Amino acid sequence: MGEAKARRELLKRKMLVELERLMMPTSPAEDALNDEIRALNFYSIERLPADQLAYMKMQPQQCHQNAGVYARLDPTGESRHVSGWWKRGGILFFHSVVLTQTKLRCITPYPDPSPLEFAPDSHIEWREENGVMNATRQDHKVPFLIRDFPDRIIRDATAARDALAAGADPMSIEVPF
Repeated sequence: MGEAKARRELLKRKMLVELERLMMPTSPAEDALNDEIRALNFYSIERLPADQLAYMKMQPQQCHQNAGVYARLDPTGESRHVSGWWKRGGILFFHSVVLTQTKLRCITPYPDPSPLEFAPDSHIEWREENGVMNATRQDHKVPFLIRDFPDRIIRDATAARDALAAGADPMSIEVPF
């Protein structure tokens, strides 16, 4: 019983950190980037099957590295690493996929195999600095995420944080983003 309680407490602490990050006040830079992303074309793209991703040794939460390696190791030389924005709920995540022939594909393992909404962003550039690849967009570091409708995300994250602080079980908290 003590182990389950410890896992719940750990989950609660992790959730609080993420919720606090989502509750940060918006900024003019976030608002401007949000407007630019909304103007992009979003496409419904498929994920490669889990068995293929496992065979290729693709890693969860390593989309940029996965896409870069896939494109570099493609024997045909036709695959391209494409970066942009994955719309999931009210969050726009910085994400990378591959373009093979004329099809965008996600090659990063994820528990939900359903198609994802992705917008390629031609303003994102990758530069190597001291052996490390860094993404920039119009000479600014690319953020990990952008809140699509920040006021709603802040409101929902605040409600979830308050429920956790009041003693709610972390597994009962529904986060709509």
